[in-house]
Amino acid sequence: MEFSQSSSNYFLNKSTYVNLRWIGIFGQFITINIVAFIFKFEFDYVLTNFVVLLGTFSNLILILTNKQNQLSNKVSFYYLLLDIIQLGFLIYLTGGILNPFSVFLIIPSVFASSNLSIKNNLILILVTILLISFLTLYHKDLP
Repeated sequence: MEFSQSSSNYFLNKSTYVNLRWIGIFGQFITINIVAFIFKFEFDYVLTNFVVLLGTFSNLILILTNKQNQLSNKVSFYYLLLDIIQLGFLIYLTGGILNPFSVFLIIPSVFASSNLSIKNNLILILVTILLISFLTLYHKDLP
């Protein structure tokens, strides 16, 4: 009985999540620009950097608007959904599911599995599966 009472309180530690998002944003920015300027791949690096910039803005909004140290289930769900969509768009622009970084699409769902309710987990997993299916068929090719 004690488990069912305590398991209804789902939350995500804000500082951990914000730090993980900063790591992801910096990694995306560095990777995009190395591939564009050092390896000389021809793709829309301006648009891909803009998508990363949107991730930066969403992280700043998360920091500035949520004063609590723990994010609610609902807020966590929306930010993880945003992360999946943002990463999906980056993968779309950079070769689709053949992109070696496409495996990172599952990270928000895995991260949510230990921090969100089962309903929100299932929605994030479904969105991830649909996005991977879409990216398998539709994407911009890299040379």
